[in-house]
Amino acid sequence: MTERQGLFTIPTRLYLTLEQRERLERLVRTHDLDLAELVSQVFADYLDALPDVPPPAEPASDQTAELERRRSELARLRARQQSAGPAAPPWLHSYIAELEAEIKRLEA
Repeated sequence: MTERQGLFTIPTRLYLTLEQRERLERLVRTHDLDLAELVSQVFADYLDALPDVPPPAEPASDQTAELERRRSELARLRARQQSAGPAAPPWLHSYIAELEAEIKRLEA
């Protein structure tokens, strides 16, 4: 689709019988109509007559993979903290606490 002056053009094909094609051709010539404008108007009228359909609900995101990734990271950081003992850097304690809070949020 390409946009031009706020309108969208959609290349398409019309599948008509020979009789329908001839009738459409006569209609366009008799009333001096532009075929693209006529088809656009017919289709727009059809869409306007349809009941409004809400957009499909987006599926709930699967947090399982994200939770597993964060739990794995937390286990790795806790092991690092434990191996460093009292010499563990302060940022590590903070990061572990943040990660624990994030995991609780994702589990809710």
